[in-house]
Amino acid sequence: MELFQQEQLRSLNEGEFAVYNYVSGHIYEVVKMNIRELSAATGVSTTTILRFCSKTGCDGYKDFKYRLSKALEKQKEPKLYFPSILPAIQYLEHMRDNHEFETQADVCTDLCMQARQVLFVGIGTSGKLGEYGARLLSGVGIMAFAVTDPYYSLEMNRANMKDTVVIVLSVSGETPQVISLVDEFRKRQAKVISITNTNQCTIAKMSEINFPYYMPVAYVCQENRSVNLTTQIPVLHLLETLMYKIYLIKQTDCGSKQDIRTKKR
Repeated sequence: MELFQQEQLRSLNEGEFAVYNYVSGHIYEVVKMNIRELSAATGVSTTTILRFCSKTGCDGYKDFKYRLSKALEKQKEPKLYFPSILPAIQYLEHMRDNHEFETQADVCTDLCMQARQVLFVGIGTSGKLGEYGARLLSGVGIMAFAVTDPYYSLEMNRANMKDTVVIVLSVSGETPQVISLVDEFRKRQAKVISITNTNQCTIAKMSEINFPYYMPVAYVCQENRSVNLTTQIPVLHLLETLMYKIYLIKQTDCGSKQDIRTKKR
């Protein structure tokens, strides 16, 4: 929804982000709730909800509900969309002319091109996306592999890995096995880049560069969080952006070398 902007979402703490997640998945219910009902549903205090409202540019909870209802009116056929697709579309539109994102992506491109190898780390859906990322980079001439085993061990590997770039994919950024593995890579001086749903998670804070995408978290079963259904469209965008940037640089280099050969002839 247009109500939530990327800059606003970046400022949310864990409790406020819980409100965002609930609102995004229960829009029609929330417009009928009072603040105490929303507090009970999200498990946070009314003060946290009021802070959330303030950070999203609203003058209190009533103003927030008013803007929420107005945003719903603009969605003529909301049932045609999976609940998480609208924030994903908004994310892509926001990234179109985002200078900060482009700067970070350029830095990552340089790191990957200078590295001896690039390792994508993730489990579950993130592991599959890591395999996709490794395939993309391999296709443009980067030595890239995916580590998808949650029990992958570096214990017997004492080598310095300062020429290795590790790209970590994790929705929560709090998976214990992945955190442990990132820590082992950092001890070996590998450069760590992470793609996570928020910049407040442990993995984001362990990384030199973090790309947060702030999508509403969704599960098959909310109670036990059995299967994570959070949209990964932003992750695909990030991986393909990195691949295309590397491709364009290599094509430019090839063109320059061809010009030099032509002039020599």
